[in-house]
Amino acid sequence: MHFEILVEGQTDLMTLSVLMAKMVGPYRNPHTWKIHPHRGIGKLPEPSALKTNLTDHTLLHNLPSKLKAYGESMAKDEMVVVLVDLDDRPDCRAFKQELVSLLEHCPQRPNCLFRIAVEELEAWFLGDIAAVLAAYPQAKRPVLDGYIQDSPCGTWELLADAIHPGGMAALAADGKRSQVVLNEKKKWARQIAPKMDVEHNLSPSFQCFRDGLRLKIGPAATPPPPATPPPPRPRPATTAPAPLPPGAT
Repeated sequence: MHFEILVEGQTDLMTLSVLMAKMVGPYRNPHTWKIHPHRGIGKLPEPSALKTNLTDHTLLHNLPSKLKAYGESMAKDEMVVVLVDLDDRPDCRAFKQELVSLLEHCPQRPNCLFRIAVEELEAWFLGDIAAVLAAYPQAKRPVLDGYIQDSPCGTWELLADAIHPGGMAALAADGKRSQVVLNEKKKWARQIAPKMDVEHNLSPSFQCFRDGLRLKIGPAATPPPPATPPPPRPRPATTAPAPLPPGAT
C-alpha cells in the first residue's frame, strides 16, 4: 500500500516521518508513503466557490480539489490519509462527517482515511509521558500528570508549560503563531517522536490513527507483542534532532 498523507504543517510532517515506520513497518517493506505539509489547517471553501484560491495553501481550502484529483489518478493499492487537528471545534464526529462528505463531490472517489488529532497533535506526545521525559528529563512532572488525555485544555500550551523554560508564557511572548513557537513545536516533534512507543500510547485519537492505517493494510502490520516487557529506556544525555526518514516532503 502507498499512502498519500495530507497534514497541516511541518510539526505533523516531522512527527509522521518518524512514526509511520513504527506503525506500518519500514519504508518499502512493503508499504510506502509521502507526506504533504500545508500552511495550516485553514477552512473549507464555500460550496459556491468555482475555483481554488491559488494563494491559499492551507489544507482544508485545497482538500476538495485534491480529493477529486486523487480520485482520478490513484491506483487500487494507494490511499489518501487526511490528518487534521480538532482545535476548538465542539464536535469531533460532526467535523469528521463534514470531511467525509467531500467525497460525495468526487466523480471518482479515492480510497481515503480521515483522522482527527484531539485536541491537537501534541496530545499524541502527551499520550506517551515516558517519551516526553526521555526527551526532556527536566520536564515538570506535576504538569504532565495533571493532563487528561485528549481533553480540550490548550494541549500545546500545556506541553510548553511542562518542558519549555519559562513555560508557555515565555515561549509565546511574541504571539502563539510566531515563528519562534512554530520552530519550538518542530523541535518537540524531532525530540519526542523517535522515543514514542506506538503500541502503548494512551491518546485515543492516536490509537484511532494507528489502527485505521493497520486496518487498511491487514493484520500483518501489527508487530507481535514482546515476550517480556522491554527494559526501561535510558535518558539521553543530549537532545540532538533525529534525521527525517524517507517519504517526507
